[in-house]
Amino acid sequence: MHTQSNNFLKENLFTINSEEELVNSFRARDQKKLVLPEKVNFPLHARSYFTWKESSGVYTYLVIKLPNWDMPRGVVFKRTPSTGEPTGGLCSWCNAYGSSEDIGMLSVAMNNNVSFSYFICQDLSCIEKIEDAANLSGKDPEKYIAELYFRIGKMFEKISGYKPE
Repeated sequence: MHTQSNNFLKENLFTINSEEELVNSFRARDQKKLVLPEKVNFPLHARSYFTWKESSGVYTYLVIKLPNWDMPRGVVFKRTPSTGEPTGGLCSWCNAYGSSEDIGMLSVAMNNNVSFSYFICQDLSCIEKIEDAANLSGKDPEKYIAELYFRIGKMFEKISGYKPE
């Protein structure tokens, strides 16, 4: 669960008022896989996004509200276990580099036979990594965060048919 505060200008702040609202942010098919995090107090105030893993580490959950969305949206990612020797990889969302423990294949089920896979940060900490890289290089993270939001928005369009207004 991410609690670090970010300081970039395009940060999206949102509130989830109840457990029911949190559950309803996910697609009906994802709600069946939902294992809510322990010790969550409502209302939940989130900065940019809220993410957690269930105890076995198989599922990672992401709840985000982009600026042009009327309400937060959630998605359940299934981790694809890495096989063989650890390797390096590049996150397709934030361009962070890491080992196969850090960057890996996360998939979203569309139905029993079809899923979409993304090679991304296993802990979904892309915003923090963008900020850290920008601080180290002396660059402004705004452009990179906007690109991240665009990529996440495109994923939601693809998996749920949701079209931003």
